[in-house]
Amino acid sequence: MTAAPGEDRIEVGIVRRGERVVRLDITARRPIGIGRLAQGKSGETIVALVPRLFALCASAQGVAAAQALATARGTSLAPAIVAAQASAVLAERMIELLRGTVLLLGGGGTPALTHQLRDLMIAARPINPAAPLDDDAITRIAQGLEALRLTPDSFADVAACRRWLGSESLLAELHRPLAAEADFGAAAVDPLTAADDAAIGERLIALGPSFAVRPDLAGRMPETGAFARNADHPVVAAFGSGLFGRLLARLVEIAATPEQLRAVRSGDAAAAVVQSLRLGDGIGLAAVECARGRLYHLMALDAEGAIRQFEILAPTEWNFHPEGPLARALVGTKLQASEADRSRVERLVAAFDPCVGFDVRFREAADA
Repeated sequence: MTAAPGEDRIEVGIVRRGERVVRLDITARRPIGIGRLAQGKSGETIVALVPRLFALCASAQGVAAAQALATARGTSLAPAIVAAQASAVLAERMIELLRGTVLLLGGGGTPALTHQLRDLMIAARPINPAAPLDDDAITRIAQGLEALRLTPDSFADVAACRRWLGSESLLAELHRPLAAEADFGAAAVDPLTAADDAAIGERLIALGPSFAVRPDLAGRMPETGAFARNADHPVVAAFGSGLFGRLLARLVEIAATPEQLRAVRSGDAAAAVVQSLRLGDGIGLAAVECARGRLYHLMALDAEGAIRQFEILAPTEWNFHPEGPLARALVGTKLQASEADRSRVERLVAAFDPCVGFDVRFREAADA
């Protein structure tokens, strides 16, 4: 999740000894962040600039910057504004998760899904950015998801999910072949939560970009994203933490979006999407649960109110830490250096949703 996604790319090196993965070498080419650009600028300037710099999750980035600034100033945004922010993030999250699923499983060969996705994007576009999506927009979103057969009832329990998988839904057809390898990539899940926010904020203050590109909580590299948020859902838990369970977690979250939007509109649930924390005079931390996970913005102001420090910690940095969730999912797995196994790994990497392009390469331990 960078300001110049075209220049950013992740390489996932699958290091094997024999047929077993012994470690992952994960490297990234990252463009220069905006921290230095922000120094000395007014908070309003950067809050206005941030959404224009990000091709993906622009709403989440803008919300995080606005929340961090308000918190640094010791002010609270009006509940109606926070509700509008949460609504925008939820709608964007739904679209990004669905787009990622369509690209992962269907590529460019699913015009029907592409058409339905476009209709949902139109319905999810706020008419008034200062207000939550209205009832008519939420109804159109619910109807669009129903056309895709993505409703909460489809994932109410395991039996309902199996009926959905056997249906004529194009999305179900795309997911069916993966059910046979539900265990691939399974690993214990350590979710990133609000309980981690204060520690993350303190490390961002002290370490800045070095922490933002390689975060570590005293040896913990937790997971974030749709699966981490929904790991306890009965259907997701039943299918486990492998590739198939991760894809189901996306669908569960997508299907729940209309209900979540209504809850935000009625004055509830915004705190599950947008949170902030003051870490001292002039220092604010915002956390936003976007499509790819928990996004952090830290903003510190000087005595004149200008920005003296601005840090962004993207979800990708947790999930693609060399000792993080993706590594835990693959280390110890038996893999051939074949196109079939390369495709399996690529699907798993995409399920962790790196936000940028990636390459998968197999290496032998002796050569690494």
